[in-house]
Amino acid sequence: MKISGHAKLSALTLVDLMVSMACGLILLAAVIAAGVALERSCAAAESYRTAEGNQLRILDYVAMDARRCYSAAVTTDANGIYTLTLTVPSMYDASGNLVDPQFDSNGAIGYGNPPATTTIKYYQSGTNFVREIVGISTTAIAANVADFTLTLQDLTSSVTCSITFLPKFASSGANNTAGTTLYCKAALRNARAWQ
Repeated sequence: MKISGHAKLSALTLVDLMVSMACGLILLAAVIAAGVALERSCAAAESYRTAEGNQLRILDYVAMDARRCYSAAVTTDANGIYTLTLTVPSMYDASGNLVDPQFDSNGAIGYGNPPATTTIKYYQSGTNFVREIVGISTTAIAANVADFTLTLQDLTSSVTCSITFLPKFASSGANNTAGTTLYCKAALRNARAWQ
C-alpha cells in the first residue's frame, strides 16, 4: 500500500509535542499560582474576620462593665503589665452566671441596699486578653494580643485603653507591621451617678 503525501503531513513531530507540553505546563503553573493566591486571600479574610470579632468582643465587654461600674482603677505589676479593675454591682452568682435584680422594700430595683459589689479585672496574660470576675471565673476573650495599655485619665468619668493585636502575616525582607491597634474609651456612667 502506498502512503500519500497528505497522510505524512498530518502527524505530530517532536517539536510540536514539545511546544504543546510547554504551553500545558505554563497553563498548569498559572492555575497553581491562582490557587495559592486564592488560598492566601481566603486565609487573610478569615484572619481579618477573627481579629474584628476579637476587637468587637473586647469593646463590648469593657464598655458594658464600665457603664455599670462604681469605681475604676489602673495598676501595673513588676513586669509593666496593665490591669484595669472595675467594681460593679454583684450581678453574678457563684458560678459566674448573671442574676436578676430584686426589688427592695422601697420598690427600687437593685442588688441590695447598700448594693454588694464584684470586682472585674481586664489584663493581658501571654498573648490572650483576659476578663476575670474575681473569685468566680477567668475567661480569655481575645487571642493574639501583643500589647495592652491604659491611658490614665479621669477614672471617675471615663477609661481609655488601647489593645494591639499581633500581625497575622509577616513578609521576609520587608518591614513587619506592628499589628492592629484598637482604641476604646468608655464612660463610667454609674460611677458619676454614685458620687
